[in-house]
Amino acid sequence: MTLPILFLFSFAVGFGAVVSPGPVSTTIVSEAARKGFVVGPLVATGHSILEFLMVGALALGLRAGLSHPMAQMSIGLAGGALLLWMGGDMAWGAYKGKIRLPSGTPQKNAPGVSLWRLVGLGMVATISNPFWYAWWVTVAGNYILTAQALGWAGVIVFYFGHISADYLWDGILSGVVGSGRKWLTDGIYRGMIGVCGVYLVYLGAQFGLAGIGLMRGLLTR
Repeated sequence: MTLPILFLFSFAVGFGAVVSPGPVSTTIVSEAARKGFVVGPLVATGHSILEFLMVGALALGLRAGLSHPMAQMSIGLAGGALLLWMGGDMAWGAYKGKIRLPSGTPQKNAPGVSLWRLVGLGMVATISNPFWYAWWVTVAGNYILTAQALGWAGVIVFYFGHISADYLWDGILSGVVGSGRKWLTDGIYRGMIGVCGVYLVYLGAQFGLAGIGLMRGLLTR
C-alpha cells in the first residue's frame, strides 16, 4: 500500500464513521445556527487533538501488544462485529427511511459559547462517546498496524486522512445548519448514510473473516 492510497483509504473509512450521528454532530447542530460554518472546523479541531493522542499512544505501544496472533484474532472478530453492527444499522435505517439530518437547531438569538470554547466542546463530545474508544482499539488500531509497515510516515498519513474526513463532514454539517439546510436534504443524507453503511459492512466482513482464519490457525496448532 502506497502513502496516497493509504490516505484515501483512511479518509473513506473515517468518513463512513463520522457521518453517523453522535455527540460530536449533536454539538455542531446545537451551535451552528448561532455561529455558522466555523463551528464545524473548531469542533473537529478538538476532536482531532484527542485522535492525535490516541494515534500516538496506539502507534507507540501497538506493535508489541498486537503482534501476537491471539490479539490479532480478537481485534479481527471484535472489529468485524463492530463494523457489521454499525454498517448494518446505518444501511437498514437508510433503507427504511429512518435516517434524517440531526435535529434540534436552537434559535439564532439564543446565547452561545465562544469560538475557542467550541474546541473544548469537541473534546468533551469525543470522550463522552463510548463508540470512539471501541473504534480506535479495534478497527482503527488494526489499520494503524498496517500503516506502520510504511514507518512513521504511514502513521502520519493515516492520521491526516482520517481527520480530513472529520473536517469535511463537520464543515458540511455546520454549513448546512447555519444556512438553514437549503441544499442537503434528508433524502441525500440517507443516501450518503446508506452507501457508507454498505461499505462498512464490507469492511466488517473482511475483518471477521480474517479473525476467523486466525482462530482456525490457533485451534489447529
